[in-house]
Amino acid sequence: MLYTALKAFCYALAFETSVVVASSLVSVRVPIATPEQASAPISSDFLGLSFELSSFTRYAKDDNGSINVFSTNLMDAIYSRTRGRPIIRLGGTSSDYGKYSPDQTEPALPVAERDHYQDIGHTVIGPSYWNLTKNFPSAKYIIQVPLATTNISETVSWTKSAVDIIGLDKIFSIQPGNEADLYTDTFTGADGIPLHPPEYQGNLTNETYVGNWTRYVSAIKEGVFRQPSGRYFTAFDTAAYFGADVAANQYKFAVDQCFSLGIDDGETVKEVAAHYYQGNAGTNATLGSTLMNMTMTHNHLDQFKVRINWLRDNKPEVPFVLSEVGNSLHPKNEYPYQARLGSALWQVDFYLYSMAIGVARINYHQIMHAGSNMWLPVASAEEPAQVFSNFYSQVLLADFIVCSLSISKGSLGKTRVSQLEINASNTAAYVAYEDDVPRRIAVVNLDHWSVDMRVRRGTVSFKFEIPAVGRVSSAYLNAPGGAHSDARSITYDDSQWTYHSLGKEIRDYRHGFKTAKVEDGAVVVTVSSSEAVLIWLD
Repeated sequence: MLYTALKAFCYALAFETSVVVASSLVSVRVPIATPEQASAPISSDFLGLSFELSSFTRYAKDDNGSINVFSTNLMDAIYSRTRGRPIIRLGGTSSDYGKYSPDQTEPALPVAERDHYQDIGHTVIGPSYWNLTKNFPSAKYIIQVPLATTNISETVSWTKSAVDIIGLDKIFSIQPGNEADLYTDTFTGADGIPLHPPEYQGNLTNETYVGNWTRYVSAIKEGVFRQPSGRYFTAFDTAAYFGADVAANQYKFAVDQCFSLGIDDGETVKEVAAHYYQGNAGTNATLGSTLMNMTMTHNHLDQFKVRINWLRDNKPEVPFVLSEVGNSLHPKNEYPYQARLGSALWQVDFYLYSMAIGVARINYHQIMHAGSNMWLPVASAEEPAQVFSNFYSQVLLADFIVCSLSISKGSLGKTRVSQLEINASNTAAYVAYEDDVPRRIAVVNLDHWSVDMRVRRGTVSFKFEIPAVGRVSSAYLNAPGGAHSDARSITYDDSQWTYHSLGKEIRDYRHGFKTAKVEDGAVVVTVSSSEAVLIWLD
């Protein structure tokens, strides 16, 4: 009862401080045809998932050993919108240094928990691990297999067990290695276990990476696939570099050099992958200056243009993907930074800008008790199962990629994305084009505002010039308390998703859906600080 009263008070205070004098209009011209610099068509599978090896067990089944309905419902909320399929990566550092035991009955040991979510050097999986993939029957899987080990037969056995149990038709790709650019001659894992030469790989150069990767791929093809050709393998999967090292994203295992060295001589590379984390986690006091810093985010992503552009010009059949993404790194979690409305808004802009510059897919990474997760699948370590703020980004993005009108017209996979030029600080707008016509606009206002700052909430009003449109409707991703709000007060399109509803959508939680007529070829849409809006052009 006390919590309910306090929440009502906070909501009232938030709405009161949100009332401001209308801001001056920012005029924005929306090109009536797809701009030349727009992205390639965005796949309906763009919104991928990734799970650290042993954590997948908790996401796939509940504590009774049954299918985790909470997870399946949340995933359905995303993919029922895009009509795509989940592309799920199973891997991480614990996988690269893990072991496969055909005699182990448990899917994965140790069980993923707060203090054992990434037990590097001690993780062991058994055959029953691969059976968990059947809990998500519409998914396809990226199976990361060990490259770190010098025992190549371990890698072949790992791959063969996955292919035999999952089925090759359900495997999207095989990914040898995880962040091989971080291998060192002195690496140690959990509890100081030595994970370096001679039993494991040491420092790799472009030449030794290509040599090892192609040797392991050849062994897998010979021992598992026995097929003469085909692009089945994800390559590179480089680590995330940020801060002073951000430029390293351009040249660690340089794409042009590795292809020149023959990594794709057998035409086996299906995609080139890299990881992304914005930085180390902070607190809600630094949320605005780091995670919600749009300049920082776009500059970080721009480092990948070297890889994206080279592949487009030289290997157009090989896309660039971000195979492991999180908003920040932390040994445990820092929820006031990693799981708030501000981090969800960061995620929206991060994905949209990624689409615009040519990233072909993003796999968002989840580990038990990582602060940047989208949901906690079971009660664990005194934390209840729950939806986190970051999940809300995905449903907005799914609606941006494709809408029901697109599905009825057969326009799946036709969306192309272009960033609009706007004159507004820390704010971005993106257009989704279908069949050479603008269909949707997403606006993200990352101006950092929270009710606990005790200042009035700012707004930006945009006058979109869209002469061929008669009416617009809009849905907001927001919370009355602003950037520091957790998932309990966040809504998208007036809906919430909770564990209480087992991940099913709760509609009309808070009314806010809006429609507006286009008059004289323009419409005005207002976006508050720490808020995003998706606009449908009818």
